[in-house]
Amino acid sequence: MSTNYKLSPTQREIVSGLTAGFVTTSVTHPLDLLKIRLQLDASNTTVVSSTRRIISSLRKESPIKTLKEVYRGVIPNLVGSSVAWGVYFASYRYVKDAFHFLAQPTIDPLVADFSPKTNKDSTLRAYHYLSSAFIAGSFTALVTNPIWVLKTRILSTSSSTPGAYTGLIDGIKRVLKEEGIFGFWKGLVPSLLGVSQGALQFTVYDSLKYHWLKSDERQLKVWEYIAVSCVSKIVAAVTLYPCQVLKSRLQDYQSIKQRKRVRDVVWSLYHREGIRGFYKGVAPNVIRVLPATCITFTVYESLSKVI
Repeated sequence: MSTNYKLSPTQREIVSGLTAGFVTTSVTHPLDLLKIRLQLDASNTTVVSSTRRIISSLRKESPIKTLKEVYRGVIPNLVGSSVAWGVYFASYRYVKDAFHFLAQPTIDPLVADFSPKTNKDSTLRAYHYLSSAFIAGSFTALVTNPIWVLKTRILSTSSSTPGAYTGLIDGIKRVLKEEGIFGFWKGLVPSLLGVSQGALQFTVYDSLKYHWLKSDERQLKVWEYIAVSCVSKIVAAVTLYPCQVLKSRLQDYQSIKQRKRVRDVVWSLYHREGIRGFYKGVAPNVIRVLPATCITFTVYESLSKVI
């Protein structure tokens, strides 16, 4: 006897987010690697020169070895992105639903319609989106920071670099041995500050999407999701990019021995590289995040409609 099992709203968000994160990272990982190495590049050279030097260092004697170097650290990146997006979308939806029911006190949550077709966002305002995204982002940052520490340290070094982590398991063992459990939460403060970027992005994204839907009273087409996601990401990425640079510098393998603090990194970065140091890698980051954002939201929105 067969039964038709339907995913709960939370399960639907998790599956859609996991899939979107996995697909996006599989495609954009090389650009992510380039972005991290640019963020950690302390040389006082132009971005173009730094980019050429990094790309040159990725080239090996055979195409297979070059591909392995370009996709170095892809496993922790896939795990981190998939888990992060799954957790983020689920918690974001949960908090938005909570705001919806707070705005409608006569609704009983136990019998309310949680169908994705139910437009609960019609009761929400921009500050609801901002608060929901900030809470979801903070929770996601706390959960996934250990993965990002390992990812940053693996991607920031070549496989031939002395002392480089050989992989995810090796990284876990060495962090526990050399830094203790709290080593996995290195760079959490800039990560939490960086939550503002996601909060700003989702506020712009959901506000634009809802008003677009409200004006036309129809489902958005793929190109419209792409347009809305691009605008929201550009606004957020450029505004709060310095937080990403600080996080990468704090999580860098070389910073472990020096025991750098946020204040030390900010002062050193400004003193050695000036204001432009805080935006080092912003161009490839925007180039990377736009396709990544388009893929993530298109996969998420498309999948959430059919499951």
